[in-house]
Amino acid sequence: MTPKRFKSKIDRWLLFLLVAIMVFEVVVISIAASQLNSPREATMLIVAALVIVALIGSMLLGTHYTVADNTLRVACGPLRWKVPIDAIQSVEATRSPLSSPALSLDRLRIHYGKRRIMVSPSDKEGFLKAIGQDPGDVRR
Repeated sequence: MTPKRFKSKIDRWLLFLLVAIMVFEVVVISIAASQLNSPREATMLIVAALVIVALIGSMLLGTHYTVADNTLRVACGPLRWKVPIDAIQSVEATRSPLSSPALSLDRLRIHYGKRRIMVSPSDKEGFLKAIGQDPGDVRR
């Protein structure tokens, strides 16, 4: 089976918030670093800010869902999950704001085994078909 990759839908308000956090982080840390007398401490602050910005950026650019070899692979920046498609018990639509590898509140909650994960594919119908679910059967 050819792998099918689905990008995460991104809510504009969340995109704005995350970009604002990254800009704020860089500005505040740069100002704080410029006022330190110790170049070592200033460098450590700048490196910490860059790590945080890189993490948020990798989540913005690297949140996607891939269906291949009877497995749903979920990626959110450096974080990864594998969900066996045969283990999926149900899928329901949700707007839950709980933390998840989804960049939109327009989400699908996938129940598998004793676990669940929320995703927000931009192509919901194509995603549901790829994981063997009938889009008409998704609970709202």
